[in-house]
Amino acid sequence: MNPPAADLIFEMGTERGLPGRIDAASVSKERDAQRGGIKAYLMWSLAMVGYLFAMACRSSMSATGIQAAHHFHTTSTVLSSFVYLQLFVYAVMQIPAGLLLDRYGPRRLISAGCVLMSAGQTLLAFAPAAWMAVIGRAVVGSGDALIFISAIRLVAAWFPVRRLPLMNQLTGQLGSFGQLISIYPFVWLMNLTGWSAAFAAAGGIGMMIAVCVLLFLADRPGTARDDGRAAARHPAGIWPSIAVAARQRGTICGFWVHFTNVFSNSMMNSLWGVPFLLTVERYTRQQASAYLGAGIVMCAVWAVVFGRIAGIHPIHGRALIVYGSSGAQMILWAAVLTTSGPHPFWLTATLLAAVSSGWPAAGVAFDYVRDSNESGNLGLATGIANMGGSFSASIVMLGVGVLLDMQGASSPTLYTDHAMRVALLAQYPLWIVGLVGFALMLPATLAAVRRRYADISAGRWQD
Repeated sequence: MNPPAADLIFEMGTERGLPGRIDAASVSKERDAQRGGIKAYLMWSLAMVGYLFAMACRSSMSATGIQAAHHFHTTSTVLSSFVYLQLFVYAVMQIPAGLLLDRYGPRRLISAGCVLMSAGQTLLAFAPAAWMAVIGRAVVGSGDALIFISAIRLVAAWFPVRRLPLMNQLTGQLGSFGQLISIYPFVWLMNLTGWSAAFAAAGGIGMMIAVCVLLFLADRPGTARDDGRAAARHPAGIWPSIAVAARQRGTICGFWVHFTNVFSNSMMNSLWGVPFLLTVERYTRQQASAYLGAGIVMCAVWAVVFGRIAGIHPIHGRALIVYGSSGAQMILWAAVLTTSGPHPFWLTATLLAAVSSGWPAAGVAFDYVRDSNESGNLGLATGIANMGGSFSASIVMLGVGVLLDMQGASSPTLYTDHAMRVALLAQYPLWIVGLVGFALMLPATLAAVRRRYADISAGRWQD
């Protein structure tokens, strides 16, 4: 696949007697020299700071879910809506975020996302009623939507293609350590200073990150700022661009991969993990935090393993990751939800390992997307795939809350072992739908992947 015509000639100097121009080969060599080097890791690290903040904001409601229920005097359904609306906004913002990313680049979007999340956390800090807090979470979701796909796009620009599966995995899973920030220091700060001060402090930190990203992040090698060429993308218009991205089987396959593997982990870490562990497994709050924290570490381990497999075996290895992770989650949850708690340690530990594999398995979605789309449409296609997990997670979040209310467990004091286990069965319809969608899209996607790697081997591919 050849780069866009606008990328072939740059206004950067004098070459072959043409004032103000050099050819693409010189620029390509300069970029290739920087790809995967020290500067690439510095740019990636700065983007990761923004993503860590996004994950901390996203999971702050899970770590403080019981406090939120008491603070706003809410039912289980209303408590679910805090996270449901955030995830729903995150999902519907993915296409606009992808279009903005292709036009303005990662630097501007990561900075803007941090500003929006800071505003949402600040609104949550001082909201006098639950409905205002729900709006605050929606604002957090809109900012969160800009961050991850921007980080993935940045990785694609700064690292060589064969290193991308591992770097994508590391981006997603090291970012998940932001959940530890909400589980430990954020909860500690809330216990020390109170609800308002803790969320206001989070808002202030986000503004500082936004300024640093805007000042120091470079979208791609050879540029200190976005150079304006991104604005030339999507020349055919928004809807034709969306149609082009959606027609690629790898884009839709990526959507179903993300849809299938994200929601169980999100449910545990974003809202219902602590209530489940307190009610069914009889954990203390400290034990529940340690359990979820261990899951985050497991995610990072799975990320390295899956990244290597996806890079070395891009055809069958990726599909094996998706089927293996989702199958393990379904089996382990069935063992837990069909028997009364507390369960033996070996079972809860194995469940944690299976659920923790979901996020890294979902990262395969972006490998399929990258291998099926042109670079000028990559942000939009990534956004479409990233919608999958957001939609499934938001459905599960709300579904668990509704099923609890239907059983009369409308507040944390009314949660029971049986009610919680029944509510968590809401996951199974989504696994079935997701796996069917993935199986239908996989054959055509694998054909596209084979063509891509054949082009790379033959030297016909320029990323």
